[in-house]
Amino acid sequence: MREPPANLANEALQISLRDAYALAATEIAFLPLGHDSSAWVYRVRAVDDRLFFLKVRLSVTNEPSLLVPRFLHDRGVDQIVAPLPTTTGALWTGIPGYALILYPFVEGATGMERGMSSQQWRDYGATLRRIHDVAVTPELAGLMRREAFVPGWAAMVRRLDAHIAARTFDNRAEHALATFWQEHRGEISTVLARAEGLGRRFAGKAPPFVLCHADIHTGNVMVGDDGQIRIVDWDEAILAPPERDLMFAVGGISSALVGPDDEAHFLEGYGPAAIDPLALAYYRYTWAVGDIGAYGEEVLFRPDLGPITAQAAVAGFMGLFKPGEIVALAFASGE
Repeated sequence: MREPPANLANEALQISLRDAYALAATEIAFLPLGHDSSAWVYRVRAVDDRLFFLKVRLSVTNEPSLLVPRFLHDRGVDQIVAPLPTTTGALWTGIPGYALILYPFVEGATGMERGMSSQQWRDYGATLRRIHDVAVTPELAGLMRREAFVPGWAAMVRRLDAHIAARTFDNRAEHALATFWQEHRGEISTVLARAEGLGRRFAGKAPPFVLCHADIHTGNVMVGDDGQIRIVDWDEAILAPPERDLMFAVGGISSALVGPDDEAHFLEGYGPAAIDPLALAYYRYTWAVGDIGAYGEEVLFRPDLGPITAQAAVAGFMGLFKPGEIVALAFASGE
């Protein structure tokens, strides 16, 4: 998010870090990063100058988002950035209204920001293959979400469409989003219908499931100052067909994030794979539905978010329909 929570003081974070992690923080700096409207991130400096990455969420709604990276890291997948345990061994702690998760701080930038070399794309592919090949324990599998082949944001898109059709808007951000939505209502309707139809077709093929990150675009691939890649942000961890992850590098969600050479290097690292075009099309349309719904919700149904965040959401929403972005890429999938 672009702005910190209005009702959460740094002093409260400092006290919680001391009590839960025995961490004496001398500096807590908000970082205006990410697009999750229910999460905020900070850089924490300890009294001994060690740096940490603190994620603050409204709640932990998907516990495997913490268990999975810890599970992978503990089994030797060193490219995974896993949450640090509290003094009691828990992977998160809470204060009124929020959940706090502490991670090691990676010195570097994301692949989206910095770009990635051909070798880093190969490393990205090889790391994802290791993730997909890991055998999940029955206990962890029992806690994890499973692909249902239904676009998770479909109901929100329909709610937004009805909301926009029934009223006018004086607020600047709301008016801008509603006007653009009305101009693109036909495309939005088609994207939603195709996502749902492809989901039904794909489910009928009964594809195999693997452990998926589910949000593994280059914005969640950290490129360290040491040149090594590390995978972060497991909020959407799920058991699903491998194309759930492969979609981000095979065709991608934006032509600005992955080109033909990048894809080729990624696949060199990933290794042999029978990739289903129907699956890629389904996940690309589903991603478009999710982005449409998430940006619309931030502007129209989240009065707790500030005006900077709302304006950024409007810009993000409009950007989805530009050439080379997710809506165009979904339509180009030919399904």
